[in-house]
Amino acid sequence: MGSVRIQAKLLTLILLALGAGSIAYQALVQKVPLRSGETDAVWAIDAQIGFDARPDQPIKARMFVPLQDNGFTTLNESFISNNYGVNVNSDGQNRQVTWSARRDEGKVNLFYRLLLTPRFAQPPKQPEQGEQFRFSPQLEGAEATAATALIEPVRKHSADIETFVSETIKRLHSSDSDNAKLFLQGDTSPENYARAVSLLLGVANIPTELVYTIQLQESKQQQPELWLRTFDGKQWLYFNPDSGSQGLPDDRLIWWTGDEPLLQVTGGAKPQVTLSVNRNEMAALQLSQSLSDQGHASFISSSFYEVPTAAQHLLKVILMIPVGVLLVLLIRSLIGLETLGTFTPVLIALAFRETQLVWGIVLFTVITSIGLVARSYLEYLKLQFMARLAVVLTLVVIMMSLLTLLSFKLGFSTGLSVALFPMVILSMCIERVSIVWEERGGPDAVKISLATLLTASLCYYAIIWPPLVYLVFTFPGCLLILAAIMVLLGHYRGYRLLELARYRALVEGEL
Repeated sequence: MGSVRIQAKLLTLILLALGAGSIAYQALVQKVPLRSGETDAVWAIDAQIGFDARPDQPIKARMFVPLQDNGFTTLNESFISNNYGVNVNSDGQNRQVTWSARRDEGKVNLFYRLLLTPRFAQPPKQPEQGEQFRFSPQLEGAEATAATALIEPVRKHSADIETFVSETIKRLHSSDSDNAKLFLQGDTSPENYARAVSLLLGVANIPTELVYTIQLQESKQQQPELWLRTFDGKQWLYFNPDSGSQGLPDDRLIWWTGDEPLLQVTGGAKPQVTLSVNRNEMAALQLSQSLSDQGHASFISSSFYEVPTAAQHLLKVILMIPVGVLLVLLIRSLIGLETLGTFTPVLIALAFRETQLVWGIVLFTVITSIGLVARSYLEYLKLQFMARLAVVLTLVVIMMSLLTLLSFKLGFSTGLSVALFPMVILSMCIERVSIVWEERGGPDAVKISLATLLTASLCYYAIIWPPLVYLVFTFPGCLLILAAIMVLLGHYRGYRLLELARYRALVEGEL
């Protein structure tokens, strides 16, 4: 016996581990939303390109666009133009779109739109290796002296490349340093700070790259934010030359790297780019379905959401049956309510899904009451069990048909669902109520019938509760957890709540 209990507990632990592990994998690795109403941010980045086309000249407009592996999931990328050819190429470090036309004139407007979401995104792809040595630039005169004066203290106060770059930026931002003022030459723009920092780090043989980013926040007009990055032999380090902060924030999207401008136009004048960022919300489930339709990796492709819609509705009903079964088990084993049949309340609750609860209870009561009267008369005729049950089943079908016709005549469409009641279950319920009535009397029969309806009502609310339906349908591992609880309850031999109330007088008498 001890061995059996140990095996039951071991099975419970295995089922719990498998179920919880499955849910954790879906939630943490596959990023499956835990709630059906959960939403994700969808960022829309719009770039409007404008220039004046020169007549009788070929036109090319080149603009950098983000790499595909940018740390976000791309939902859509659009290149909008009027009679312009579009070509996108990549050199590994950058992507560039080229709009081209043989001839055009006047004001030209081109548009680029990128839709991004952080959901299901992989970390941004970084260049595998970067340069770790740079030849020192040739500086002369006061500039060379100022560079030496700025770099020497940095060498003493830094331990590695990270602290060396941070200290260099800090020195250049020192307002009382004449050496820093000489390097900046009165220009405190981010681009000039980046130029000065890069020049000083070059003196120390540390190579740097310019990185232009966009901040993902609501803005009607945004300018690319300039960062510097360097490779320390193991990883890329990012620094803001203007604020001195280190580490690229999660809300920054790398747009392009290098010292070339964002937009270059040949055959046109007055080029300009206007960038705007808008935030929208999309249901995480809808977002996953959209990504799956586009061929992106998504949990949808390995879930019940992949099956046809009609099959999904059927699966949602089937998968909720164990929930109702567990509820009946808890009510019978822990509370002590007696019902007609072991899992009859679950089947009745499934019928309530179509008839709705109030109509279902009314129909169940009416059909059962009429069936009890008919069954009593059949018992008086001394019919055998099978014949008696067959006649009761036929009467149930007749009553269902008549109620359906009556509800149609009265305009109650809900009543048309009465045929969805399990006819055999109703017939068996009538038979069991009759037997209880004969053996234990009318009050017990009514009490058991009411307990059955109460249990069926609780099961009905459980199997139609949207958050629970979503959880079980999306995370099938929940069924393993339910099975573990059922195994655990299978060895419960303690008192039920109703038994505690029943034996209270006896216990108080002993005390």
